[in-house]
Amino acid sequence: MPVTCLESGKCAPLNLGLIFYSIFPFIKSFHRTTSSQEVVTFSHEVKNLFIDRNSLSLMENRKESKGVRTGGVLFALFILCLGVFSLMNKVPLFTAIFRLLSLWPLLFIGIGIWLVFRALNYEKIAVVVLALLLVGAMYSVFSRPGLELQSLEEKTALQGVTNLNVSMDLLFGTFHLGSTPENLYVSKGYGQPMQSSVLSTKGGTASLHFSPRGEAFTPFSEQKNEYEILLNESLPVTITASTAFSTCFFDLSNLKVQELELNGGLSSTEITFGETNTKVVLGMGLSTVKIHVPETVGVRVTGPGFASLLVPPNWIKTDDGYKSPNYDSASYRIEIECSMGLSTVEISYV
Repeated sequence: MPVTCLESGKCAPLNLGLIFYSIFPFIKSFHRTTSSQEVVTFSHEVKNLFIDRNSLSLMENRKESKGVRTGGVLFALFILCLGVFSLMNKVPLFTAIFRLLSLWPLLFIGIGIWLVFRALNYEKIAVVVLALLLVGAMYSVFSRPGLELQSLEEKTALQGVTNLNVSMDLLFGTFHLGSTPENLYVSKGYGQPMQSSVLSTKGGTASLHFSPRGEAFTPFSEQKNEYEILLNESLPVTITASTAFSTCFFDLSNLKVQELELNGGLSSTEITFGETNTKVVLGMGLSTVKIHVPETVGVRVTGPGFASLLVPPNWIKTDDGYKSPNYDSASYRIEIECSMGLSTVEISYV
């Protein structure tokens, strides 16, 4: 009976080789499957990692855009309230801004409210609360009652005085300049006192100086800087004024103003002239100047350049400015020399 290799045991290596050869394709296939699964799993993990990073960046962008939208809403609301309340209460712009500066602690209160609600993920509620706080602050600023008179100084006309030379520092407040029929001058301070003095009297000219007192120059204090200066309407007067962070109203219709020099910046000034011969020099920056003149007065405006100059439509263009149609034939003339930087000058008839 023939004996097989398996029974004799002599062919064991060959049999093991045949067995390995027969199962090798399955091992190879399994290895490929396992490797492909690992590759697929790794690719999914990498993809998820990038997706997670992208989603995180999208979330951060959304948070940033939400913060920008929140700031934009509050800023737009501030501008809207500033314009509406200014029109309703007829409060000058710079006066309103200085009144708002007295409420500076509300800035820290608003930041605290925003941080608390943001940590609680209630940003929409924070916007509503901040909006109500902003509207309430604006209302309290613009609805303040009329200011009480804090200082009054009257100086009777000096004997022998035939001219006035006036210098004024019109800083951090609202200023009104007008006329008085009898006194040499009248000075009034509302909320804060006005400092006035007669510097000298030489010949027939009295030199005067007006300026707010030192405590008026603290912009973050609870202060209300509004003043009124009245000058003698019978005496020829020369006025030199420096303005900054102020709103000024000059009613010169009853004053005999020979010269007016106005220097400064960051201010708003409105000037009304009467029938006089006046030389005006304007050296302003980042300011607005409105000038009202009678139609009977001839006006000429000259200057090296204007950021913005508005004149009546029938005025005549010259080489260095404009002049009114009646300038050459008028009995009274106003000469205006302008050196304005980023400012607006508007001239109209009374």
